[in-house]
Amino acid sequence: MERRHDIDWLRVIAIILVLYFHTAMIFTAEWDWHIKNDELSYLWLEFNFWLSRFRMPLLFFISGYGTYLALRKRSPWKYLKERNNRLMVPLIFAMIVIVPPQVFFERLFNGATMSYASFWPTIFEMTPYPEGNLSWHHMWFVLYLFIYSAVLLPLFLWLRKDKVKNYLNRLIEKHSWISYVLLIVPTVLIYVTFTVYTNRTNALIGDWGWMTYWGSFFLAGYFAGITPAMWKRIESDTRNLVGLALHSTIILNYFRWNRVELEGISETLYLILLAVSGWLWLLSMLSLGKRYLNKPHPILAYANRAIYPFYILHQTIIIIIGYYIVTLVDEGILAKYLFVSTISFILSVAGYEYFIRPFRIMRFLFGVKELPKKEKQKDFTKLEERAEFKAA
Repeated sequence: MERRHDIDWLRVIAIILVLYFHTAMIFTAEWDWHIKNDELSYLWLEFNFWLSRFRMPLLFFISGYGTYLALRKRSPWKYLKERNNRLMVPLIFAMIVIVPPQVFFERLFNGATMSYASFWPTIFEMTPYPEGNLSWHHMWFVLYLFIYSAVLLPLFLWLRKDKVKNYLNRLIEKHSWISYVLLIVPTVLIYVTFTVYTNRTNALIGDWGWMTYWGSFFLAGYFAGITPAMWKRIESDTRNLVGLALHSTIILNYFRWNRVELEGISETLYLILLAVSGWLWLLSMLSLGKRYLNKPHPILAYANRAIYPFYILHQTIIIIIGYYIVTLVDEGILAKYLFVSTISFILSVAGYEYFIRPFRIMRFLFGVKELPKKEKQKDFTKLEERAEFKAA
């Protein structure tokens, strides 16, 4: 099976969008976050509302598809061992080293006066955030991935059996529209009957509604892996999917902007549209990606290894830079946003290039997969050539 470069591109794009989403949270009206600018914007709220339709669903879907690829080549035990090394090790490291500065600067923003040296030991009091200072913050995504990977493993092993895969592919080849039913309906049912009645906490305990919702996209990504017939339908429907996604957002915003009172059946239909809109945007991204992004590029080869450390680092950098910008700089929202997002992007890439990529222990702590020996040699040769060029 040839490598799907479009999936790699979409993973990179989705995580970069996370950086711009989190930067916008500093300036977004109505939505709370760790630090906030004095002046807030409803336009940034609209930007983040649109991204929120597909940002996390796309990441969970791609992760589910990656699970399918991983299980094709590994035994269940080897798969779980790799998941532990790539997910739980970076999570624990981040909770001790990467996340605490976020909590510290949030405390400073809210008026606390302390040094980081006196703050850091308090995380070992094991009092969960927000009452205490121990938190995983944005690394909740990594924890949820590990849980899905372990809990759903028996189902994945059953789905990958030839008789199951063959049946599903024959069914979709005969009735291709069924692929949309199998993907969308479970998510809509979960969202309308369960998720909307729970608070999203990202704290695992008490977050069952949203954890189940995100898990449906993870499972859908694995399902997409075992049903190549589904991709043919998605790729052929690009125009329709993009059009429906745009119209779903227009309809949602009509109700939101006009503050239409909804109750009973109208409220249920609105909630269904919210869930369906997320899928339409997700399927549009997959369709466009399959059509236009399924090609290799040197930038993609680098980004594939850099993007996970980039994700781990980005929010800490945003909060630190954002803290100084919103408290010390008297500028407009757009100037602040562009400055924080650009500097955070540059520092996240630089953090990987200079402090993670060159050191094996750092690559391990940040979950970077080691290159095969041949690729390592090529990578080392490039470094030598770069050094010789600089020396010249």
